[in-house]
Amino acid sequence: MNPTKLMAVALCVAACVTTTAFATDDFGIESASPVKIADPVNPQPGMVFNAYNYPEWMWEEQLKESNSKLPTTAALKTGVDKGEKFDTEVAQGVKAAAIKWDGFLKCKRATTYTFLFQKGDHGDRFRDGYSIRVNGQLVLPASYNESTFDVNLKVGWNKVEIVCQFYNKDPLKISFKPKGSLSEPRSIAPKDLFHDQKPEEDW
Repeated sequence: MNPTKLMAVALCVAACVTTTAFATDDFGIESASPVKIADPVNPQPGMVFNAYNYPEWMWEEQLKESNSKLPTTAALKTGVDKGEKFDTEVAQGVKAAAIKWDGFLKCKRATTYTFLFQKGDHGDRFRDGYSIRVNGQLVLPASYNESTFDVNLKVGWNKVEIVCQFYNKDPLKISFKPKGSLSEPRSIAPKDLFHDQKPEEDW
């Protein structure tokens, strides 16, 4: 077979292989799949907090990325929060502009819950904004003032990650109830969640 024909055959085979691979990859789009969250090994009361400061306030786009990007930044202060509210009192001794809380909510039954978030509105919008991730999913990418969302929680441990900015010092208030329930929502605070107290190496 002459070189021209060989080249044509090779190109045809390459095109067919490429088309087949493209088709089996669902046109390059990956389907959403549940994020696997490990249950706590040694659950203890309270949420882990990290207090941060930085040159500029996070606006909407930065808040959307904050739950994944802030942990790569050195925190001003870290500890366990067993307090009655989500506020900056936990970060006494440092000038924190934002706090990230990580913890586990333990549920008795699997259902859809409606959460209400409230933060004082002083016209500063996202400088007092917050971002919420539950079980690895960004359920409230960026919001401020008053927001609500529905989320499906499973029986047992559910991972909760909250980032909140404090341009003004008003606490972040959180309440929840089963979706569609006529009962008054119940408030929730760091003391109501758990963290994983893993053994630390001697330092």
